[in-house]
Amino acid sequence: VDSHALPASPAAGASAVVTRPCQLANYAAGEAWSAAIPRDVAKLKPQLPTAAMKQGLPLLRFAPGLLWMTGTAAIKFIDPNLFRDAWLEVPRLNLVVPDDVTFQLGDSQQVRDTTSKFFRLTRSWMPIVNRKRHVAAVLNPLTPCRRPTALLALCMKLCCLPVLDDNGAERTSLYRLAKRFYSEVESTEDLSVQVLQAAICIAIFEIGDAIYPAAYLTVGVCARYGIAMGIDHVNKEREGGENRAASWMEIEEARRAWWGIIVLDRFLNFTKPSRTLATLDPDFEDFLPVDDDQFFNGTTQPSDAVRISQAFTFKNGQFPRLCQAIYLVSKALAAIKSSPGSLDGPSETGWPTDIEQLCRTLEALVRANEGEITIRGLAFCSQSVVSYSGIFLLQHRHWERLKVRSTQEAELHTFIETRSAFDTLYRIASYLQLGHDEQYLLGGECTFFLAHVAYQAISALMTIGQGNPSTETKERITTLGWLLEHIKTRWPLSDVYKSILEANEVVLAAEAT
Repeated sequence: VDSHALPASPAAGASAVVTRPCQLANYAAGEAWSAAIPRDVAKLKPQLPTAAMKQGLPLLRFAPGLLWMTGTAAIKFIDPNLFRDAWLEVPRLNLVVPDDVTFQLGDSQQVRDTTSKFFRLTRSWMPIVNRKRHVAAVLNPLTPCRRPTALLALCMKLCCLPVLDDNGAERTSLYRLAKRFYSEVESTEDLSVQVLQAAICIAIFEIGDAIYPAAYLTVGVCARYGIAMGIDHVNKEREGGENRAASWMEIEEARRAWWGIIVLDRFLNFTKPSRTLATLDPDFEDFLPVDDDQFFNGTTQPSDAVRISQAFTFKNGQFPRLCQAIYLVSKALAAIKSSPGSLDGPSETGWPTDIEQLCRTLEALVRANEGEITIRGLAFCSQSVVSYSGIFLLQHRHWERLKVRSTQEAELHTFIETRSAFDTLYRIASYLQLGHDEQYLLGGECTFFLAHVAYQAISALMTIGQGNPSTETKERITTLGWLLEHIKTRWPLSDVYKSILEANEVVLAAEAT
């Protein structure tokens, strides 16, 4: 008999062990290993002392024949066909939620308040969580809250945390707790959409607080986690392809999580399009999320899902529209990264004809979104500002290629769509400056997309001004600067943008003298 030992706990040392006899003698003469292994794997039962179970000790070493938490999860990843054919399951450890996490979550009413605030702040631009499922899981009095659910609730609270005048002490403390708890849950639990959603929430916080390069790395982790779950192909077929065993609402929730990763992945490349993306660009025939109201009400069905190619003629929800904009912005990022060699020949404006068409399409999507704003009464339209971000990306690259060094050159080679973006953003900032909808701005319902497009617009106006801007350009820079200043009450990233712009202004002024 070949026995292998595992300490029951650090305190017990090697005195308490679990043993399992060698199974080699049980194979019938001439029996094929391919037939015997799945049979015996299916019979395996976890054997771990109660003390070790309570402390959540991971089994990092196990003998041939001893397949427990770590080993079973490894088989699921390395050989998913064997995992399926042998009817294996990754056992739950049922570890308790740490006291410091429980303290941060608070009582049931505090959890409800945090949940309501999270959905209010993210509904228009990152609605990736099934509210009914989450509330039922986190507040179910019949079963204890599982660690993935508690992690998601904690990270939702992190996303909602206000910016206070305490030098970020509370935000930093909660952020560190969320990161530590995420690491624990990721390493001890099976793959789940709740853990993925929690990671997306952490990435949102890191972007908004300008925690770089952590934000970039976290989005990469989200992408890898989603790929490991198999949801990177969820947009290719209406009912999720490999995820057909899941319910329709689970498929839709996974689809929204994957689109959320795609959105954040591209946003992080706005400042440097040459960076490698963590996710593949969406295809024209990929499926979009369903209408937001249907998702939140739980009334959606597979027939509600539409492809990107079809959605341009439909009135859709806010998040599907944002995903449409990201599809077009993906094209802009790819064009910038590959320019000028792989693109079509230049047109009369000195810019490839397909890029001109892309600018027009982005502008057209903005106009379509204006109809959505009128119908749905949106305070801020993320789809529009992301579309304008795409236009500014193309404009900046165009000026770079032409090596623009004067106001006259910049004015001459400014796209019509860029001028339209200047006008619209200036009107938005002026409207808000007068105190209209200030509760939405200060209440945090704006997004960091708005902060970034204001930054892009000011940067473009500075390029036109070349250190000596006209009165009209100065006024626009000042008004958009006011918007950036006020957005920082929700997104500290805005303060970083302002510092960069101030430094660039000094450089341009010095060059103009």
